[in-house]
Order: sequence, then C-alpha cells, then structure tokens
Amino acid sequence: MFTKIKNDKLVVLGGLIPLDGRVSWVPPQASGFQPSNCYLLSEASAAGDSHLLVDSGLAVHSEEILGDLVSLIGEGGNLSVFFTRAEMDCVSNLEPIVRHFDIERLFTGGVINPFDAFEDLARTGLRSRRHQIDAQRTGHGDSVARAATIEIAPGRVLEIEAPLLRLLMTFWGWDAETGALFTSDTFTHGVMARPDGPRVIDSTVEDTTTPEQVAGHLYAKYEWLPRATREPLRDWLAAKFDELDPEIVAPSRGCVLRGRDVVRRHLEFMLKALEPQHAGLVPQAV
Repeated sequence: MFTKIKNDKLVVLGGLIPLDGRVSWVPPQASGFQPSNCYLLSEASAAGDSHLLVDSGLAVHSEEILGDLVSLIGEGGNLSVFFTRAEMDCVSNLEPIVRHFDIERLFTGGVINPFDAFEDLARTGLRSRRHQIDAQRTGHGDSVARAATIEIAPGRVLEIEAPLLRLLMTFWGWDAETGALFTSDTFTHGVMARPDGPRVIDSTVEDTTTPEQVAGHLYAKYEWLPRATREPLRDWLAAKFDELDPEIVAPSRGCVLRGRDVVRRHLEFMLKALEPQHAGLVPQAV
C-alpha cells in the first residue's frame, strides 16, 4: 500500500524485502524487512495533473506498484519516468508500466541504454521519448548533470545531479517543492522490524538506528570504500546537505527519512561512517 510522504505531491510505493540472508546489498547480520521504493511526484495545474515516477521498483512487487499507480492516476493515465540508476531494482517494472500507462517521457543516464532489455519499447516507439542525462566532471572534482532539470509541471522541477558517492552511473534528484532529496542507493539503512511497521522514520517513530547499522549497509553496497580516500566523499555529502537542507531523504531502498531533525541525525551517522578514525565501524570481509 502506498504512503503519502508530503500530501498528494509525493507518494512512496513498493513492497518489502525480507532480510533473511539472501540479499547481497545488506550486511549479513541485517534482519527485518527493507522497503523497496519508487516515488510518484504529482502536480495539479489548469492544464491537468502531471506525474513523474522516480524509479519503478523490483519486479517481484509489480502487482503492488501497478495497483497503487492505477488507484493514484487511473488506468492508462499519463506518466513520465526517471531512473536514478540502470540497475534492476530501479528499472524492473518498466515493461508492465508501459502496458498500463501512457508514458510521456523517459529519463535515464549513462551511455548504455538500459531500455535495450525491454522489447515493448521498440514496438511502442518509446525509444524516441527517452531523454539521456549525461554527467560531466568539473575542475573541482564534482559531478554535475548536463540535463540539469526535469520539469514535473510548469513551475515545478526535479533538479538532477550525479553524486560523488556512487558505484555505477547514478543520479540524485532534488524536489524543492517538497524538500525531498532522492538518494538512490545511498541512505538505504532504514529497516522495518515487522512487515506492518512504518516505512517512514520521523518524529513519531522510535528510531533505533545506530552508526554501526548505517556503516554496515553503506559498506555492503560500496565494498570499495574501505580502500578509498573517504574525506572528499564526506566533505561533498556534508556540503550538499548544508546547501539543500532537505526535509525528506528518499532512497530507492530502505525507510524514508522525514523531518529535518531526523535527516540531520542520519546524515551525522553517515558522516561518522565515512570518517577514517571510525574504520572500526566498517564490517570486515570474511
């Protein structure tokens, strides 16, 4: 069942992943349930409602996501899609979404076309609706996106940036309207103790997250980090959050973080995990 994060303007959809030792992107000791997320950004205007879907979730959750999308925008409704990464936890439901909705625009990054695996795209002519977001390196070591914004509706845009902390080509999105920062496969550490628990960590929820938990999830995905110089990553992350001051952190996996105090606390956990003197937080390879 979908959850409204910021009125009707931002909704999270998706299912749950049981953490029972079979998932490789979490630390071996992780337990509970990890949300798999995609996000619907909506804006009403005189010209009609506009919708942008950030990622499409795992194929195993296809029925849940499609059912929620139908209830939110109607069967055959207009929808644009933005992929933060060309990995299957982000793109898996593109084909069923294409069959149920009128796809206006597709946004993705990198040189390799992640849509090549979907035969329906060729049959429906959707390749012509694809907008490629490329990254370029500045002289200061930061990555920026040439296609820097996606218009959700007149007066509302999603700002796009290639983060310094990434494994493959990855893009973050910033929605100033809701104060939401979409962080793809970073800040994925929030898990639910039980399947009927809250998938949003805010001031109403007892937050039992620890720096060790954050570090475990971070280094399970970014296994190269223990061998990397982490100070530039830490500095970039701190500066980005100071610049945006997000109210919401919306990862592609893990609980949504809502409320500036909650976001700031989890940022501090992340920054601590990236400090060289806290290498003891990093799970050791077996």
